[in-house]
Amino acid sequence: MGNSKNKQKNVKPLYERYTLTNIICNYYLVIVFTLFPLYVNISFNETFPFISFAHGFSSIRHQKYYFFLVITALAVIAEIMLLVTKSSKDVNKPNPSARTFLNIMSFTDWAVIAFVLTCAISTAFSEHIDMAVTGETSIIGHLHGRNNGMILMLFYAAVYFLITRCFRFKEYVFIAMAAASGIIYLLAVLNGFYLDPLGILETFKGSSDQSDIRFYNEFMTTIGNKNMFSSVICVTLPVIISMFVYTKKLWCRSVYLSITVLGSMAAVICDSDSVVLGLGAFIMVFTTAYSRDPQKLRKFMLAITVMFLSVKLLWLISLISGEHYKELSAIPYKIMLSNTTNFVIAALSVITAALYIVTLKTKITRFPLAVPIALGSLFCIAVLAGLGTIIYFTFINTTADLGENERVLRYSDAWGTHRGFMWNKSLEAFGGFNVFNKLFGTGPETLFYTFWPYFAELAERFGDGSTDAAHNEYINYLLNIGILGLLSYLTFTGSALVSAFRAAKKNPVALVFASAVVAYLAQAVVNIALPIATPLFIVFVSLCEAAKRQTKNSVTNVEKESKYEKQR
Repeated sequence: MGNSKNKQKNVKPLYERYTLTNIICNYYLVIVFTLFPLYVNISFNETFPFISFAHGFSSIRHQKYYFFLVITALAVIAEIMLLVTKSSKDVNKPNPSARTFLNIMSFTDWAVIAFVLTCAISTAFSEHIDMAVTGETSIIGHLHGRNNGMILMLFYAAVYFLITRCFRFKEYVFIAMAAASGIIYLLAVLNGFYLDPLGILETFKGSSDQSDIRFYNEFMTTIGNKNMFSSVICVTLPVIISMFVYTKKLWCRSVYLSITVLGSMAAVICDSDSVVLGLGAFIMVFTTAYSRDPQKLRKFMLAITVMFLSVKLLWLISLISGEHYKELSAIPYKIMLSNTTNFVIAALSVITAALYIVTLKTKITRFPLAVPIALGSLFCIAVLAGLGTIIYFTFINTTADLGENERVLRYSDAWGTHRGFMWNKSLEAFGGFNVFNKLFGTGPETLFYTFWPYFAELAERFGDGSTDAAHNEYINYLLNIGILGLLSYLTFTGSALVSAFRAAKKNPVALVFASAVVAYLAQAVVNIALPIATPLFIVFVSLCEAAKRQTKNSVTNVEKESKYEKQR
């Protein structure tokens, strides 16, 4: 009897076992989701709590950047040692031939390789190779660049192959992510009300230096300025909401919903329009994605209702505090103050209640295909209407007084805190590139030099002495790594996203991973790639592909397992 029970325990196929390879990968993810965003520089030359930001935003970027490189290198080395020493049960298979290895390479795998090769060619022929390699340079004592150099691109590729080959889903990874995100969100809300439990703001308080004054007004939580933080929110909050929909454990659902409350408040406090783009895209795409399943749609609508209720709760807290918080002006703040938000909450509450009735009182388990088609069409019309409004006020009705809405509804050099100027001049510079630079760019993270001729005009018109980013990730990639680099990047991220949606029917957790990718890609239209949020994004792109790999034809896996067992 004992032997029979032992055999029953070991019948699980090899490709489904949770091995040491999987454990290392998952522990790595826990560190990336928790310690990485929470990590700040510790200096015992400072007073308690020993936090130091000698150079403001660049300090926090460097801290995250080097921390990410170290933990990724350690994880990759550990997995390689397992493979070389065959210390894990899942590596005792005969070494595959080169042909077999090529057969298991997916389209997304080749896209990643193409992306890295394009970056390498761009770096090798760059006139500013030092900046292209490290993503940063020092000119007259000032640092320029955001560390998005060739080194970081190689590490992104390493992360991709590590996760796609070694990941196995365990919910503790995402509970840990939610808990760490909750701490980050809470700190941001407290910082918004000038409460500073970690003493971070004290680093800059009382200084007469204009940079320190700016840091004091804009720095929040353990992430940095509003653009950095909005990107992090766009990666983490959609995942937390999607896990609320996915999980079957009541206590986990409670955790995810509680963190959603804090994340929604933080989205207002971060005071960035980009968070609206990211979360808006997430809500539209995933309302459509869940719309055929009444159970999932009900949970999703409940989470979105809680999001808007949380925004109004922040408004009540601000009234009680006497509105003593940092100056806010972005769209999320306007949503908080708007009476229209009350009607949105009422409508969402009615929809959620109706879905509860449908799921609990009827036998309907699937809505017809017409529902997602109608919703998708409606959302597309809404997006086109928004773009049409901008086109109308930009090219047709150019004299209408739009007041404070002009920075959003009329495209010009001043559009979006002069993002329009940076986009226009960046594309103008690209038009002057030679053929090679158009194909491969000027080198990763070298936009500072490309934009140099426009610095005087930028300073004269908008008060900025320089810039090293186009404030649009896609334009940034276009200039830095060229048409081929941008295409390979879009192919890499886009194919992984498509893979996740295709895999979702058999592996629903794939939608959780896809939620972060959708939101990040949307906010990237007006934001900057940084080694703070972008590593998290690359992780979820990799998880999308991992979900697809794990939902391949089960017959093929069984055949491989059977063949392996015979060889043993």
